[in-house]
Amino acid sequence: MESATETPAVSPAGSATETPAGSAAGTLRLSLLGPVDAHRGGTPVKLGGPKPRTVLAALLLARGRVVSDTRLTALLWGDHPPATCPAQLHTYASRVRHLLGPGVAVERRRPGYLIRLPEQGVRIDLLEFQERAARGAEALTAGDPATAAGELRRALAVWRGVALGGVCDPLADAERDRLEEERLVTLERRIDADLELGRHTALIPELIALIAADPLREGLRGQLMTALYRAGRQADALAAYRAARATLAAELGLEPSAELRRLQQALLTGHPSLLPRTARRTAGGTGSSARAQAGGSARAGTKAPPTPKLVPPTARPTPHPSPPPEPPQAATDTLRPAELPPAPADFTGRDQEVIRLGTALTGGRPRRPGQAVHVVTGMPGIGKTAVALQAAHRVKRSYPDGQIHLDLRGSGPGPLDPADALGELLRLVGVPAHRVPTALDDRARAWRTRTADSRLLLVLDDAADERRVRPLLPVTDGCAVLITSRSGLYALEGVSRTVLAPLPPRDARTLLGRLAGPSRTDSEPAAAAAVVDACAGLPLALRIAGAKISARPHWPLSRYADRLTDPGRTLAELVVADLSLRDRLTEAYGRLGPAARRVLRFQSALGPHPVDPGTAAGPLGLGVEEADELLADLAAAHWAEVVRRPGGHAYRLHPLVRLFAHGMLAAEEGTVPSVLPVRASWERTRTDDTA
Repeated sequence: MESATETPAVSPAGSATETPAGSAAGTLRLSLLGPVDAHRGGTPVKLGGPKPRTVLAALLLARGRVVSDTRLTALLWGDHPPATCPAQLHTYASRVRHLLGPGVAVERRRPGYLIRLPEQGVRIDLLEFQERAARGAEALTAGDPATAAGELRRALAVWRGVALGGVCDPLADAERDRLEEERLVTLERRIDADLELGRHTALIPELIALIAADPLREGLRGQLMTALYRAGRQADALAAYRAARATLAAELGLEPSAELRRLQQALLTGHPSLLPRTARRTAGGTGSSARAQAGGSARAGTKAPPTPKLVPPTARPTPHPSPPPEPPQAATDTLRPAELPPAPADFTGRDQEVIRLGTALTGGRPRRPGQAVHVVTGMPGIGKTAVALQAAHRVKRSYPDGQIHLDLRGSGPGPLDPADALGELLRLVGVPAHRVPTALDDRARAWRTRTADSRLLLVLDDAADERRVRPLLPVTDGCAVLITSRSGLYALEGVSRTVLAPLPPRDARTLLGRLAGPSRTDSEPAAAAAVVDACAGLPLALRIAGAKISARPHWPLSRYADRLTDPGRTLAELVVADLSLRDRLTEAYGRLGPAARRVLRFQSALGPHPVDPGTAAGPLGLGVEEADELLADLAAAHWAEVVRRPGGHAYRLHPLVRLFAHGMLAAEEGTVPSVLPVRASWERTRTDDTA
């Protein structure tokens, strides 16, 4: 999100609703799905070079929200903005306003800019694509493949090439993959509809070409297997599975997904699920009859088409100056948001945590209050979001009224305000922007009313504290809330928690192999083990290390291992692209209070072993009870781990946290304290090193 500041929905653009008669000559068409350009009445508007195109695209993609100066600067110049960038930003915004002509307002609204479009006479290809794609997905779910195929084909026809052509690289890098994923999902749904209509033979060449361009997309592989089977080519369908398995193993070191494996078994047995839905209703149920009647199609296996991702209400047409009556309830009840980002494809380990979360989220009905809200917590970089998304995707079919993901930005400098969060949630469930209440309490009441009797899954990512979460919680038993937070949110009532520990060595080794490539890690097992040991089971550190190894195929793995295992260089080596362990820890460190930061710094000087409160009290200049209280606060915030031992307990820092805190000690204290425990005190802490 660019900013919490929002305006009413601004854009009719891209709506499939036609402009009034006689206005076509003046219609302004704004294009993002291909080269970024504009046409008025069919005549090209000369936007100029990449920078004004980037400003226009960024403002349109923000859907009526303010795009901050900081964000625009990063999108235009990356990490090296000129000293004159504020003046240049103003120039580009003014140029876009002038070029697009009357009726289009590019407004200065601190801390940035926003775009306002007139209610009629403007079309945006992205929104037209999304509306048609949503209607096609709804028709496919409703069992109307003919309508679905037509709408989805028209949606795809809106694309004119690679999205966001001609913009600056930072914007393309940030947004192009997301848009391409929307296109591919729509394409797969269109193929599902064509399979349902019996067009399997004609689809085979198209699917072969699509797989050649995107060989790791398992959905396309499954559709090819289904099309081949329905064309009477069972052997070729099984060969397509073997080819998929070989490619996944060679490229990623992975087995095919469970869905693709189930499809293979269905191919071997001629299972009736391979038939299109209309044929399944009349099939005799045996493998031979299934093969005899094969000829049309839903995608292999038994999965229904995914819930459509509808255009956010902020992108829909604004109301007329005098607001129309509230639409009938039935009209908005059809909005079923499907907002979950994809789970990491290389997700590794955490099986028990994901199973427990899945079981809790889909437990018996009615739910007890304690089952409705679940918090996934742990130290920075431990993989909280990955676990939450993995569990959410596993259970999403249990929440037919929708799944919402909302980034609360709790670890950054500007956490999302509860009122703004509620405004976004209300719009996602179909409340028009102009009818969203202003006050926080009114928005909270509207949210509870809107979600009453719903089966909705809400994923609140990166929550800062309880105050920012409480107003967002639905009260109905049919909803579930999955929260990630560096804080355990212990003041929330009736909450269950999953505390993530570092990955065990075996899972850490597997993850590194998937990220760096199994051939690299298998060829130098000792160096791979050293990298795994240096990352100490922290998924973020492993992800960065794997990316750096993959980006340096000409380096021996041992060279990177030597650099990473040098304590003076470890944190400097754990940086790649926009991922930095030091930056992540620095953000979290800044949210600690002064006393907690001081305790963390001083504990880092007390050695790598668990430190009991008595040992820590002296260097801190505190009593034992006060030292224990502060250390317990650090443990509750997941900066330290509690180590239990006979007759007491101690506190241990994660090795990478200790390196970070020791650097902060030198930076903020000037010198390392001379009052340190004697060696005997350290030895005493080693007597029980298990949690």
